Amino acid sequence: MGAAIDYVESIGLENIALYEQLLLEYATEKLLTIPDLKIYGTAQHKASLISFLVGNIHPYDMGMMLDKMGIAVRTGHHCAQPLMLRYNIPGTVRASFGMYNTFDEIDRLVAGVLKVSQMFA
Repeated sequence: MGAAIDYVESIGLENIALYEQLLLEYATEKLLTIPDLKIYGTAQHKASLISFLVGNIHPYDMGMMLDKMGIAVRTGHHCAQPLMLRYNIPGTVRASFGMYNTFDEIDRLVAGVLKVSQMFA
């Protein structure tokens, strides 16, 4: 644990936060180019994650197909089932970004989501 703390401190929390913000902005811009994709949670100051749905594709179907492509996302209610019921959505797909992610991985995510959305078209 000490080595992990030393590593994070060597990078700096501010630098990590800035990088994660850049990943979030890049992913948001790229994902929004996909037809019928809707992002849930668009607060100006939010964590580096994106919850989304594409058209009528169930989040579990999207998640399973992305998993087959080697792309890791979470699907479901994300401990917010009452909120999901309130907005009449079955859950969402959630991609989270951290200091260990790359812009290339975001490009792979976007390509995968686009491919799945075209399969269900």
